Amino acid sequence: MSPPASRPSPSSRSLLVACAALLAALAAGCGSGAARGPDAGAEITSIDARLRGSFRLVRFEPEVPLEPMLASMLEFQYAHLVVRFDGKRILADSPGLHVDRVYEIRDPAWDRFKLVSYDEAGVAYEALCEFSEQGELVVHAQTPPWKGVATLRRAQ
Repeated sequence: MSPPASRPSPSSRSLLVACAALLAALAAGCGSGAARGPDAGAEITSIDARLRGSFRLVRFEPEVPLEPMLASMLEFQYAHLVVRFDGKRILADSPGLHVDRVYEIRDPAWDRFKLVSYDEAGVAYEALCEFSEQGELVVHAQTPPWKGVATLRRAQ
């Protein structure tokens, strides 16, 4: 007989919730509205081509310092969390965490754009994103408790 399945501890559940919140924050920011203008479609296509692929979370600078437990959980994600954009879905994976959401690109302007993702209930989360000169994806998140700036680097 196999041992009974263990339930996640409260701290493990907190980690899953915290990581899910961080991923929501990666898709949470400011403003709304679809891209407009004759060149918006071409600009969105260009941004989409640059966005497709896998990225690793390398930094998150919270607007308000995180409590020690959440800060520790976040540190673990730097080495493990991989976020993949496939043109329609954002998939984020690390040990004990899997997030799969639909996303869209709006309001492209040079290296900046708005990323809108939708959770399972259809709630929209927006983020103002930009490609840095170093080729990183910088995400300005506006949703508590993960208000701050996340940096993602292309995975090798």
